[in-house]
Amino acid sequence: MKKMMQWVLTTTLTFCGASLFTACTNDDNSVPVTPVFDASKYALVDLHLHLDGSLSVDDAIYMASVEHVSLPTSKNEIEKLLVCPENCESLTEYLKCFDLPVSIMQSRETIAYSVKSLVKRLDQQGLIYAEIRYAPQLHTEKGLTQDEVTAASIEGLREGLAESKNGIKAQLILCCMRGEGNDDLNKETVDVAKKYFGQGVCAIDIAGAEALFPTSKYRELFAYAKAQDIPFTIHAGEADGIESMMLAVEYGAKRIGHGIRAFNDAEMKQILKQNDICLTLSPTSNLQTKALTGVTQMSQYPLQAFLADGVPVCINTDNMTVSGTTVRQELQKLYDAGILTTSQAELMVRTAINHAFLPEADKTALLSKAEKIIL
Repeated sequence: MKKMMQWVLTTTLTFCGASLFTACTNDDNSVPVTPVFDASKYALVDLHLHLDGSLSVDDAIYMASVEHVSLPTSKNEIEKLLVCPENCESLTEYLKCFDLPVSIMQSRETIAYSVKSLVKRLDQQGLIYAEIRYAPQLHTEKGLTQDEVTAASIEGLREGLAESKNGIKAQLILCCMRGEGNDDLNKETVDVAKKYFGQGVCAIDIAGAEALFPTSKYRELFAYAKAQDIPFTIHAGEADGIESMMLAVEYGAKRIGHGIRAFNDAEMKQILKQNDICLTLSPTSNLQTKALTGVTQMSQYPLQAFLADGVPVCINTDNMTVSGTTVRQELQKLYDAGILTTSQAELMVRTAINHAFLPEADKTALLSKAEKIIL
């Protein structure tokens, strides 16, 4: 078959809805069916999703009007400011797409609105769970404190969940930032996460230019977070190498954002497997930022290098707008490229749920919901 993941159900398997990804025959006398892969029918989860990288054009227009920020008159021109260019050369260039979003997220109203809008769009896309991340310290340019920024985001989260049509669940991850001279701001982010933990906030992260500001600079920060009992994920192995990931594990990260550079490192993969540390992979983003030298198309993406060795991984968007994608599209791209099977897609949804920053009882309930989805 053209795709390694196509499979046939015999007439004895004529049931639907028993698992995350089930197909069925028309009746007991029908011929075996080879189902078409349709990611829209899946129980979708996104654990690695940046708020400021996922504003819609309409969001940007409304929020710019509130913040009194001038925009081009053409939606196409506005989109160019939000979406990664096709010839993107690096993570540094990719991050330029965040300039406009950050500038129009500087008030309680726009911050709450952005979260509410994103939750509603994710619900419409069929996601059952998402963890939305952003850096409160980036949204204080007009006088808000990180505490006030976070409170506004929680307000937007609650409003979005209340208005959801399909019952999505979502939480917030507060990002510290890699940079110079912002140690106090990062510590404040941890303190705010502690205050609002369990009230919409579920973890912290650190994002930014990994190669310029290596993970080794943040040992004390994550020791402090650990002492506060705040779980965390760390962006690592995206723009920097294996050492960055080793430190993330040493610090106590429960997940690693991206981690794609470990694909050919047997020791690192064994460590991830033994410690049950999930990599939140974002294929389109990784291709755009040139995270792996020589990997320029989806068929070259080393997903199987992780799955074959039993490394916990799941598929995410990173930034829906900047990367011009959705979780559904990411799965479909991988399938179409011939590097994903239906059973592996199902496995990764379970992996995502099992590695969500949720109490065990909530994970069990979410897995049950996923299993009941009719395909």
